[in-house]
Amino acid sequence: MALEFAVAVKGLEKRIEILKQSLRFFMANYKAEYTGQIITIKRELDKAVQERMNLSQVYYRPNNNRVAVSAT
Repeated sequence: MALEFAVAVKGLEKRIEILKQSLRFFMANYKAEYTGQIITIKRELDKAVQERMNLSQVYYRPNNNRVAVSAT
């Protein structure tokens, strides 16, 4: 499980870096025709970051399966 998690996170990190570089390129060389590409890249970047956050929450979630029972 830990290996699968590491591979998934590494893949997401790589994708996020590529998307960031693409976004920087299009914004630095801004032209009106790049607007659609910038929006698309930004959406993909947001999705990848959200997926990384969700994956981290699943992996690092504490094991709180215990239930407190009152003795009254």
